[in-house]
Amino acid sequence: MKTALVVDDSPYNRAILSSILKKKNLKVEIAEDGEKAIELFKKSNPDIIFLDYVMPKLNGVETLREIRKLKPSIISIMVTSISASEDVEEARSAGANGYILKPYTPEKIYSILQKFDLIEKAEERS
Repeated sequence: MKTALVVDDSPYNRAILSSILKKKNLKVEIAEDGEKAIELFKKSNPDIIFLDYVMPKLNGVETLREIRKLKPSIISIMVTSISASEDVEEARSAGANGYILKPYTPEKIYSILQKFDLIEKAEERS
């Protein structure tokens, strides 16, 4: 079973994304800030991580930089309401594999999962 780590300071956003991922049979771990995400990452070794950009303690980019030191190959997706081009570029330079703007649809999440071979193409339609 593939594992996803969802990192967001909003309980609502964590719940929504977790629900979408669980519908595709991913095991989901959640963290409410960057520091907890790094701790949980070390324990769970997820296949993909979804990071909010703006969070307390460590923001999503800072968190991603630390996680990339632990596992350079981690698939990482920034999930945020910030669309400024400089923020998108900062996330990419930190190693983000993708950038999704809130609000998003389940189909957008499924397309990311399929792109990185975390779900089968046929599963995307279910």
